[in-house]
Amino acid sequence: MKTEDQIAVIGAGMAGLTVARTLVDAGHSVVVFDKGRGLGGRMASRRRDGWRFDHGAIVLRLTDEAFTALIAQNEDQGYAAQWADAAGWTGLPGMSGSVKPLAQPLTVHTQAEVTGLERSGNGWVLHGVAQAEGVKFDRLVLAIPQPQALRLLSPWPDRQAAIAQAEMDPCWTVMVGFETPLATDLTYANDLSGPISVMARETTKPGRDLPGDAWVIQASADWSSTHLEREQAEVTLPLLEAFFDTLGCPPATPVISMAHRWRCALTRKPLGQPFVHKHGLGLSICGDWCLGPTAQDAFNSGRSLAAKLLSE
Repeated sequence: MKTEDQIAVIGAGMAGLTVARTLVDAGHSVVVFDKGRGLGGRMASRRRDGWRFDHGAIVLRLTDEAFTALIAQNEDQGYAAQWADAAGWTGLPGMSGSVKPLAQPLTVHTQAEVTGLERSGNGWVLHGVAQAEGVKFDRLVLAIPQPQALRLLSPWPDRQAAIAQAEMDPCWTVMVGFETPLATDLTYANDLSGPISVMARETTKPGRDLPGDAWVIQASADWSSTHLEREQAEVTLPLLEAFFDTLGCPPATPVISMAHRWRCALTRKPLGQPFVHKHGLGLSICGDWCLGPTAQDAFNSGRSLAAKLLSE
C-alpha cells in the first residue's frame, strides 16, 4: 500500500478506529465516517438530565494480550477501569471512553451517513456525506455491522456473497433510573432465561456519579426479534415487569425511562475469518461479526485487517 493513498473508513466503532489508528500511526492518510453522533458504535452511552446508561456493550472481557494492553493503556490515561461486580472492565466516563484514545489523532466525521458507494476508475466515491464530496479515495474499509455492509455492497454481489453467511441478532434495550435504590443486592446478571438477557446496575460501575439507581435491561435475541417493530413505549412495560420478576423485589416507578432498538446488536453466527479483503478492488471489510460478538473481537478484526493492508 502506498503511503500517499487516501483511505476512507466507514464506521467509528472499535474495529474501524483500530484500523484507522494503526494505518495513521504507520504514516497513512485516513478519514473516518460514522452515521452516529459520537464514537464507539455499539460501545455507546445515553445521557440525559445527569443520568448515563451504557446501553450497548455493557462490560469488556479481556482474554487476549493485545486487547488487554489497549485497555491497560486506557486505564493509565483515565479512560477505563475495572468493574469488579461484572468481573470485567468499563470505559470512563462511559463505555465509549474505551475508544476515544484511539480516535484522538484521527480525522473523524460523525453524523455522516454514507448512503451509497461508487467505483470510479481506480478509486472510491462516497455518496451522502458532504465531507466526502469531490473526493476519490484509493482504498475503502467498511467497518460496520454486516447487514449495513450488505446494503452498501449491493452493486458488488460477489462481495455480498463473501460476507453473507454471518448473522447478527437485534436487541431491545431499556434504560431506567430510580430515585431510591431498589431492594436487591444484584448488580449484574447475564445469560438469563425469558425475555431478558442481561441486567446491569450502572450505579455500581466505577466513575459514575448518577442521580439515583440506574439500570440497563437488555432483551433476549428471540424477544427482540419478535417485538422488533414495536414502538419504544410498547416494549418498556413488559421488559420492566420481567425485570422486577427476575430481581424478585417490589416494583417501583422509574423517574427516567428510555428504550433503544439495536437492529444489529450481537453476532449470532460469525463469518469465521477476521476480515474480507480484495486487493484489486481496494475494498476491505471488518467488524466484530467476522470473529464473534465482543469488543475484543472487533479490535482483533480491525487489527488483523490493518496488518494485512500494511503488508501489501
